[in-house]
Amino acid sequence: MSHSAASVSFFRWSRLLGALVLPLLLGQCSLPSSTGDAGIQDEGASLALNSESDAARFLAGMSGGGSARLAKLRQTPEWKSHQQRMEQLFTFYHKGHLPPIRAWRGETGATSPGVLFYPFGGPDFLFADAFFPGASNLVLVGLEGASPMPDLNALSDAEIFAGLRGITTSIDTVLGAGYFVTKEMRGDLESTRFRGALPLMLVFIARTGHSISSVESTQVAGAPGFVVRCPGKSVYFFQKDLSNGGVGSDKRLPNFVSSLGTPVTFIKSASYLLHTSGFSAIRQEIMNRSRVIVEDPSGVPFHYLKEAGWNISLYGNYTHPLDVFASNHQTDLAEAYRSGAYPVKPVSFGYGYLRNPATTSIIVARK
Repeated sequence: MSHSAASVSFFRWSRLLGALVLPLLLGQCSLPSSTGDAGIQDEGASLALNSESDAARFLAGMSGGGSARLAKLRQTPEWKSHQQRMEQLFTFYHKGHLPPIRAWRGETGATSPGVLFYPFGGPDFLFADAFFPGASNLVLVGLEGASPMPDLNALSDAEIFAGLRGITTSIDTVLGAGYFVTKEMRGDLESTRFRGALPLMLVFIARTGHSISSVESTQVAGAPGFVVRCPGKSVYFFQKDLSNGGVGSDKRLPNFVSSLGTPVTFIKSASYLLHTSGFSAIRQEIMNRSRVIVEDPSGVPFHYLKEAGWNISLYGNYTHPLDVFASNHQTDLAEAYRSGAYPVKPVSFGYGYLRNPATTSIIVARK
């Protein structure tokens, strides 16, 4: 997702939504054990009962159960205004964004991967689920930390409503741009009590029709994270620097991803970081471990895929990147689109930084 020209929109574990719906009932819940280099560690925190789904629906502007406090808040003009705006935003998403993606996504040949790896993804479960609805395990990785989700029972109504406004504004941005803008999202949420990835992730999970079984804290390679478990699906998020300084020779995160299966890797709006020498280690891990890569031109440079003999299909059109990324222009990719050396098919939706379907480029590479 967006890096504001150099930094990715990332978030760390936020504490469970305890007392969003009921007083916190903490229990011990462990992740599947990992061995060797995968290195994932469970911190043992989990909410009892099913309050996570109730809380997610409240944040998403949806009807639902929960505590008397939530029922009372749902009757306020402020929450009803939040509900109305969320309905507008997600109606726009379901009628505008989603249908052409649904029509196209079979082109990936991998809509139900055992594991989807989404580096630079921030909390973008929404588009990950749109392209890969059958993914069993999703691993989103990011850099920017976030504060814990507070106990709603300890907040004033004014603090809750300010947080809901921040969530709405952030979602408005991502549905307009197609990716998170780090600086804007910080402004939307960091001044409220609903900071970070978890509130947005829960909204996206609820609004895509999933129920939540549990939310657990975890870490891998020293990187804090969380996993949201839904029936048939686990969504991981890790706060991790993917540069050579953060990954380098440390393969514990890539090993964890591979422990879930041979991944499909999904990349968009990645600030062309994988074009730089400073991200060569994670670029090579992606190429070594992925069976399919679905990306825009900000992902793995075209020439690496070509030289490694990947089976490449091109979609849309490519002429040049945004002006801010002009130095990352790929003349060989432009020539590949022009020459007919690779199959090129149209797309009817925007993807990545270039939202106009006439200028959108999608690269699907298969081993």
